[in-house]
Amino acid sequence: MKKILIISPYFPFPTRDGGKVRLYNLIKHLSYTNKVYLLAYIEPDTNKNCIELAKEFCMDVFPVLREEDKRIIAEDIPRSVSFFYTQKMIDELKKVLEKVKPDVVQLDFLIMTQYVKHIKNIPVFYTEHDMSVLDFNQSFHDRDLNDTDRFFEWKKLISYEKHILDFFSSVFVLTDRDKSLIENLNTNIKATIIPTGVDTEFYKPNVYSNEKKNLVFVGHYRHFPNADAIIYFVQNIYPKIVEKISNIKLYIVGSAVTKQVEDLQNENIIITGEVEDIREYLRQPNIFVAPVRLGGGIKGKVLEAMAMGVPVVATKEAVSGIDYANNKFALVSDDVDVFAKNVVDLVNNDSLYKELSDNSRKIVEHYYNWTNIAKKLNNFYSDKLSKI
Repeated sequence: MKKILIISPYFPFPTRDGGKVRLYNLIKHLSYTNKVYLLAYIEPDTNKNCIELAKEFCMDVFPVLREEDKRIIAEDIPRSVSFFYTQKMIDELKKVLEKVKPDVVQLDFLIMTQYVKHIKNIPVFYTEHDMSVLDFNQSFHDRDLNDTDRFFEWKKLISYEKHILDFFSSVFVLTDRDKSLIENLNTNIKATIIPTGVDTEFYKPNVYSNEKKNLVFVGHYRHFPNADAIIYFVQNIYPKIVEKISNIKLYIVGSAVTKQVEDLQNENIIITGEVEDIREYLRQPNIFVAPVRLGGGIKGKVLEAMAMGVPVVATKEAVSGIDYANNKFALVSDDVDVFAKNVVDLVNNDSLYKELSDNSRKIVEHYYNWTNIAKKLNNFYSDKLSKI
């Protein structure tokens, strides 16, 4: 039984976004055969009950209050990394390492990578969740800056990632595309694919009904790619759908709704905010729209819709990494007219709806269930430790 310390910039309980969903499920499944410990930042508004939830699966939990005004600023540390680099976390990490004496450290997200320099004589593995950072237009870091300053920070961040990777025993990525990108960035490393999955027991299809078909999008809207996606959809695609189906409703579901997203609301566009059970919206006969233009990795929201048997209409970016295109599970196009037509076709064609619904569920059951993904990660750790 291994002792695994997971270090995260975000407390993964509750599971409000894709990164947290991934961490939660890996912690849960790894804990069945290992002793898992969690060291993570909490925000001032974090509900303390979340810490108790984490202890259901973790041997121990070490929360650290994140205080941006106390971040460590240095010339060689990119701005986005410095927001999560504090002396308080360094001190807590030192205490945790002495107390737990982990066999393995798993460090998630680029913004936490500076802490690898404070871990000695223990194998440290890094999970890169999103390689979109390599593209200036796609990168969501430092979006609050003007383009000139953001470009300077972007160049600095790329150089930083290239060199920090040398400090890790190995690197995990989510897709084949991300594997190629990260190995081209740093030719010294060989990345291993550990995809994102979905809880196929929690997300199950409901009995199909003859209710009216509505559209659904899910996201955490402080994450720039999600806000960009739904604003783009409402401004450029949704009106074309309304021309054909005048009363079709769009449900914008999820946490941290920004002012720009809030302003999209009208009588047929309903913004729910964070909901208690996302499955109430990811249910047949709804249609999941995924007009994502930015980002990398695998979109967990798409897998959740697929697990519920809800057909997906998507951009190419939204389904990148889901490598089973021969089994039709989504209607995919980056063209706004085709995207709109795909939605209309699904609304009007029940046999096409059922085909996509059935295929979607089969794909996630076979390839994207968390049990198999966690088993692959656990076996990887066991193999690495056996060679030390």
